[in-house]
Amino acid sequence: MTHRPPLDDLAALAEEAAVPTVSTEARELADRLGEGRFYVACVGQFKRGKSTLINALLGTSILPTGVVPVTAVPTVLRHGRLAARVRFAGGWREVDPGDLADYVSEERNPGNRLGVLGVEVGMPSPLLEGGLCLVDTPGLGSAIEPNTAATREFLPHIDAAVAVLGADPPISGEELAFLAQAAERVETLIVVLNKADRIPAAERREAAAFTTRMLAERLGRAPARIFEVSALAGRRDELTEREWRDLVNTLERLPASAGPAILGAAARRGLERLAGRLAWELGERRRALVDPLEVSERRVRALGDLRAAAERALADLAPLLAAEEQRMARWIGTARETFLSQAVPEAHGRLREHPAAAGPDATREAALAAAGDVARAVLQPWLAEMERRAEERYAEVTRRFRELAGTLPARLVESVPDAVPLPLREDAAETLTAPRRFYFTALMHYHYPASPWWHLWRRVMPAGMRRRRDRKAAEAYLLHLLEVNSARVEGDLNDRVTESRRRLEAAVRAAVEDVGRAAADALARARLAREAGQLAVAAEVERIDRLVERLQAILPRAGQAA
Repeated sequence: MTHRPPLDDLAALAEEAAVPTVSTEARELADRLGEGRFYVACVGQFKRGKSTLINALLGTSILPTGVVPVTAVPTVLRHGRLAARVRFAGGWREVDPGDLADYVSEERNPGNRLGVLGVEVGMPSPLLEGGLCLVDTPGLGSAIEPNTAATREFLPHIDAAVAVLGADPPISGEELAFLAQAAERVETLIVVLNKADRIPAAERREAAAFTTRMLAERLGRAPARIFEVSALAGRRDELTEREWRDLVNTLERLPASAGPAILGAAARRGLERLAGRLAWELGERRRALVDPLEVSERRVRALGDLRAAAERALADLAPLLAAEEQRMARWIGTARETFLSQAVPEAHGRLREHPAAAGPDATREAALAAAGDVARAVLQPWLAEMERRAEERYAEVTRRFRELAGTLPARLVESVPDAVPLPLREDAAETLTAPRRFYFTALMHYHYPASPWWHLWRRVMPAGMRRRRDRKAAEAYLLHLLEVNSARVEGDLNDRVTESRRRLEAAVRAAVEDVGRAAADALARARLAREAGQLAVAAEVERIDRLVERLQAILPRAGQAA
C-alpha cells in the first residue's frame, strides 16, 4: 500500500494552479508518509512536564526545560543523525542542535518574534526508528497567548497524541477541549499522569478516576489506561518505575501495532484538508473573474469595512471582559465567604445527627466517612447554584458583543452576493464554555494519623475520651473539607471564566484574521479581472473549471490513500 499517488497528484495540481502553500504541504506530507513517519504530539497545559518527558523518553536533554512556560514553537523529533533545522517563511535553515533554545524557547524567542514556522530535530534514538516522531508542543492555557495558538494551529498535523496531565487539577478545561478536537481526528490517544511521584497515592487514584470520567464524558470513550509516571528517573518509586517501563513499551510497539492505520488515516485527512483549501482558492478566483466589476469592488469595500468593524469590536471586548472577569472573581469570593458562614453550622448539625458518627459504637473511620458524606451533601447544591448564577452573569456581559458580531456581516455586506460571515467558532458560546474540572478531594490522609504510637495510645484510651476525640476529629475534618473544597469551587469557577473569555477573544481574533485574508484575496482577484480582457477571462474561467474537475477526480481516491 502507498500514500504517494493521490497526494502527489494533488501537489502537482496545486502547483499548476499556482497555489504553492498547498503544493508544498502536499509534497511534504507525501514524503513523510511515504517514509512511514507519523507525528505523536505531546499536548497538555503549560508546566505539565512535556519537554522533560520527551527528553527522558529519548535519553537526552535536547529540549530546553524550566520553571516558567518554556516551549514557544512545536518541535518535531524524528529518527536520524543528530541535527536540527528551523523553518522560516523563506525555507529551512540548518542550525546547531545546541542552539535549539534560541528558536523554540519562550525566553529566547518570546511570542515567536523570530517567525519560526517549524523546528525539526534528528535523533539517533531507538524509540524513533520505527517511524514514530515525537512532537513537543507549547502549553495550553498559558498566559502567553501565541504559545497556545501555536499548538492549536498544529492540530491538523497530529496523527496521534500523548496527553500529559497532572493531578491538581487532573485535567484542565482547555486540555479537555483540545483533546476532544484531537479525538475527532485521531484514534490513538495515550494519557499520562506526569509527576506522579509528588502526589500521595490516594490523591493519585482520585485524579486518575476523575480524568477517566471526564474524558469518557467529553470524548465518548474512556482511555484504556492512564500511565502514572515520573519523567525524572531519580524520583521514581517502584510503581512509577513500572508505569514508566509500560509507557516506553507502548510507544515502542506503536509503529507495528497501529502504524499502518495511523499512516492511512493521516493520508486521508491530509488529502481532504488540502483539497478543500485548493477548492476554496479556485472558487475565489472564479468568482472574481465572473462577477461584475461593480460587485467585486463593492464586495472588497464591504469586507474591508467588516474587518475594521470586527477589529474595533475586539478592541472594545477585551477590556470589557477583563473587567467583568475581575468583578466575577470578587463576587465568587464573597459568595464563598457567605456559604461558609451558613454551611459550617448546618454541616456540624448534620454530622451530630449522622448515625455513623453519633452512635455509642461509632468508630473514628465511620465518623470521618460521615463527615465526608455531609461535606459532599452540603457542597454539591451550592456548586450547582454557583454555576447557574455564574453562567447568567457571564452570559450578560458577552451577549451584547456576540449580538453585535453576529449582525456585522448582514449590516455591512447585505447587498453583496456570497458574503463572508464573521466565523465565530462553535466553542465560543455566550455561556461558560470551559467545562467544570472541580472534583471533591477527600484529604483523608491529613486526618488519619499513621503513627504506630498513635494507634497504641488509642487502644488504651478510655472509651469516653476516644469518642470525644473522634467527634472533634470528625468536626475538624468536616471544616477542612468545606474550606478546601469550597476554595476549589471558587478557583474552578474563576478558571472557567478566564478560559471562556480567552476562547471568545481567540474566536473573534481568528474571525478577524479570516475576514482579512478573504478581503485581501478578493481584492487581488478583482484586480486580475479588471486587468484581463474578455477572451482572457473566459479562458481562465475554463482553465479553473478543468482544474476543479481534476480535483474532484482526486477526492474519491482519499479513501485509497491508505
